[in-house]
Amino acid sequence: MGFVRALAATSCLISGAACGGGDLGLPNDLSITAVAGNGQTGPIGSELSSPLVVRVDDAQGRPAPDISVAFKLGAGAEGGDLAPDTAVTDSDGEATSRWVLGGTEGRQTVNAEVVGTGLVASFSAMAERTSVLTLELASGDGQTGAPGEELAEPLVVRLVDENGDGVANRAVTWVVATGGGTASPASSDTDDQGFASTAWTLGPQAGGNTLSAVVSGVGVVSFTATAVGDGGSGPSPSRSTVTASPATIAASTGQSTITVTVRDGDGAAIAGATVTLEATGSGNVLTQPSAPTGADGVATGTLRSAVPETKVVSAVVNGSVAIVETAEVTVTATAEPDRLVFLVGPSNTSEDEVISPAVEVAIVDAQGIVVPLTGVEIEIELIREQGQTSKELDGDRARSTENGVATFPDLLVKKEDGNYRLRASAPGLPELGSVESSPFDVEG
Repeated sequence: MGFVRALAATSCLISGAACGGGDLGLPNDLSITAVAGNGQTGPIGSELSSPLVVRVDDAQGRPAPDISVAFKLGAGAEGGDLAPDTAVTDSDGEATSRWVLGGTEGRQTVNAEVVGTGLVASFSAMAERTSVLTLELASGDGQTGAPGEELAEPLVVRLVDENGDGVANRAVTWVVATGGGTASPASSDTDDQGFASTAWTLGPQAGGNTLSAVVSGVGVVSFTATAVGDGGSGPSPSRSTVTASPATIAASTGQSTITVTVRDGDGAAIAGATVTLEATGSGNVLTQPSAPTGADGVATGTLRSAVPETKVVSAVVNGSVAIVETAEVTVTATAEPDRLVFLVGPSNTSEDEVISPAVEVAIVDAQGIVVPLTGVEIEIELIREQGQTSKELDGDRARSTENGVATFPDLLVKKEDGNYRLRASAPGLPELGSVESSPFDVEG
């Protein structure tokens, strides 16, 4: 039953509802909550006045320190920036990031994820256009260069008014978004024709780099570039390796050790590299390496899962170097179906907005382990606080399971209200009964 309680914890986390109860069974059970910084308004391209703050709690509701939280730009936030993009929780279980809004007017979102778990808290903000001016990308986009080297051409933007004429003496801030490079200067003023430029030095590793030019209240334009080569003695995507042992584990009870060995282009081990693991599929408990690579270039993490399927585990070094090799872990189960559970419950959302992350309903056995049945149709309906059915649910409300899990990617509610719930059933297996989600709210 420990896993059932763990599933319940995950459902409560994603729905934003409060959960009671005792020990959740799995020592790595966590929850994440947005505690400050949500719902702000600011000019396009500006930093919001308040930072984004999340709190991570353990299974007993106590603050969980030393947990990595990744802040990621979401819908509408293209061209924005988060600093830092990954933070570690403090003694109060809190992690913080500053948000520079992107260049799109209207609602923008950011997701904060407990690294390696899929547990997410979401933030939104309204970006306002406070000027009739427009920032345009003039030249320098799409270049290729060596890691750690300055690009051959400068990056150039132009600020124009409503008549298309250049606007002088306005500050342009150059913000490195990914890749770890630098811009020189980091801020420059537009000239008499409205042009401003900077030189871009790519990050130290091979791969994609992005940089944004920001004029507060006006907009954001983004440049991309590709670093080609191994970056001298830096981590090599092709010479580094990812392995899993054992390669087959039992659902919920088994554990596989993920070993990442980081090497440079000559095959020599690299010490002090930071490794981040990712795994496909659902129901995973992925523990990140507790320390950077040692003198042998090795860092290790672990993978457990409640969902029987083949997981593909990948690794990224120093936040930007994706190792080419991946490892597969097969999760097996031999159980009889007993009931339905919400593996991922509905989160608070807005009217006519798709519920995100997608709702997932699983078939589990008496111990709460997912039973890998494929092709079982699961139906979803919307109910109100008193249990009456509502017709305000739209999207594909009937989905078939794959490996015991049915995913509903496009559900939305057409009318604002509080304390909605979802009810799931399997018409072809009525003995499984039905299950109701935790309550969730829909804003107008």
